[in-house]
This record gives sequence, structure tokens and C-alpha cells, in this order.
Amino acid sequence: MKILGIETSCDETSASIVEKRKGRKFGKVLSEVTVSQIKKHQKFGGVVPELASREHSNNIDFIVKKTLKNSNISLSQIDAFAATTGPGLLGGLLVGTNYAKALAISCNKPFLSINHLQGHVLVPRMSKVINFPFVCLLVSGGHCQILLAKDYNKFKVIGETLDDAVGEAYDKIAKILGYDYPGGPIIEKLALNCKGKHQFNLPKPLIKNKSKNLSFSGLKTAVRRIIEKGINKEQKFDLANEFQVVICECLINKVELAINSLKGRNKIKNFVLTGGVASNSFIRTKFKLLCKQKGLSFVAPEKKLCTDNATMIAWAGHEILNKRKKGSSLSLSPKPRWRLDSL
Repeated sequence: MKILGIETSCDETSASIVEKRKGRKFGKVLSEVTVSQIKKHQKFGGVVPELASREHSNNIDFIVKKTLKNSNISLSQIDAFAATTGPGLLGGLLVGTNYAKALAISCNKPFLSINHLQGHVLVPRMSKVINFPFVCLLVSGGHCQILLAKDYNKFKVIGETLDDAVGEAYDKIAKILGYDYPGGPIIEKLALNCKGKHQFNLPKPLIKNKSKNLSFSGLKTAVRRIIEKGINKEQKFDLANEFQVVICECLINKVELAINSLKGRNKIKNFVLTGGVASNSFIRTKFKLLCKQKGLSFVAPEKKLCTDNATMIAWAGHEILNKRKKGSSLSLSPKPRWRLDSL
């Protein structure tokens, strides 16, 4: 079975064809084509929704055709069409959803509505055996959630950010420091130059609170005030490192609380780290150590599958079609605030 996935929820226009052969556990990516809009949005310091949807409209047809060409298959050989229908920017969601629906209608094949976050959580299962239930930390530019994945469509939110997402905090700090969007890779690179000569005693929001929820706005404000007072280059490196360390400590603290609080913990064998921020090598390393302490297998997608991509949407389509055996309604509308725990 071959499913063509389309991802247009934010600032990447992406199409991918994932094949899963009968009797095989894993999927194979036949082709993926992604066009990033980062350069279009950099001068604004973040994603401009209207500009993003316009770029999706300009690129979607070319990208899908190129994906088919690279796969050396025809449109008629596609068995289903999957698209991100939420959460995300409404304009972008409309572009991808309507395009996938049109293809499904013209080919008389199923249309599959995919939750963007569901795609992030499930994509590691495309190449590794990860049985349900498992614990997942989903960290990206717009989302930060600690989840219990009970099945392909059953998720319990154990904890989440009360304000900024992790990726959002990285972006804002990078901007205050005078760097471009996206900020995550920039802060990570700056932190590598840390000499450890300067300590800033940054706050660790909610770290002593037994709640599993997270908060990063206070940390962001503290860093902004330090920068506004003036810092030299060496201090900038040390500040970036301390900021990253504190972010990671907050995440680990809440994930550990979540794991300890789960009933039937002995049934949980895997921990999944996913989302754009999961490509951060420092954060990956720290969570590998936590998993070793907790006797859990650490799983994270390869880095190119952490950021927004259509492969995860196509794979989620396989999981849904395998269990549900039918497509989604063509009358379904995009849901910009679609939560995982409301599937």
C-alpha cells in the first residue's frame, strides 16, 4: 500500500510517499520533497500566516508532482491521500487539506485526515518496533506536551506548557540576541562555545512544583533582562549554554515525575522524544541518560523526521487505515487548535 502525505501546517510545504508492504512491520519512504519557507520569514523574526499560506499555494502542485516523479510511480498507483488537518495555521491547513481531497476525489481513493502531533508521535514506529503504551515528550516550535500514547488514536496529555513552547522560547531568545529565525540551532551552536566562566542563576520555572506542567515565559524574561543590561561575546556563549541546560532540566524533571506517576509502569518499555526540538543533540543525550536510569528504551526519529515533514503524515495514514479500514469524511474541515486528546 502506498500513501501520499501532505504537510502544510506551518512554514514547510512537504509531500511524501510511504509504502508499507503486506506482512511487513515497517514502512519505506519512496520519495519526499520539502520546501522550507524559512528565508521568506526570517526578516520578520517568525512565521507570517498569510505569507505562509500563499507560499503553500504556490508550491504544493509542483512538490506533489516532483514527489511522484522521484518515486517513479503514477498518481493512479497511490492507495490513499493523507493531509495535516490540524493543529496549525488555518490558511496552510486549507491549502494542503483541499489539495489532498481533490486528489482523493479524482482518483476515487480514501482521504485521510491527520493530526500533525499524531504524525510526530507515530513516525518512530515506521522503522522500529514500539509497542503501545509508551511515554512521549513532544517538543517543537509550537507545542510542548508529555503524553501517554495508548494506541494510534488514543493519547493522554500528562503535562504541557502553560505558556511558551520550548522551540518558541529558543526563537525569542535568539531574536533578542540579534540572530535570525529559527533560534533552536543557533542557541545550540552558541552553547557549544561555552567556557563556563559566567553564571547567571537563571530561574527554573515550576521545577519544585509537583505538577507535570511546564512554563518557560519566566525563564525567557530573565534571559531578556540580562541581555538588555549588556553582555559580551564570551558571556553570550555562557548564557546560551545555561539557558539550554535549564530548559533541559525542566523537561527532564517533569518527564520523570510523569513516568513515576503512571500506573502499570512495568508495561511501558519505551520513551519517545519527538518534534523539532528533539533534533537538539544536547537534549537527546540527557534524555538517553534518564531512560537508562529508568530502564526504558530511548527512541527518537532521525533528525530530518523531527522537523515538520510529510513522511510522518503519510505514515500516520498507514496506521489509521490499517486499523480503521476506511478514510475520513470529505466534508471534514481543518481544525487549527485540534488537540491530540480529542481524537
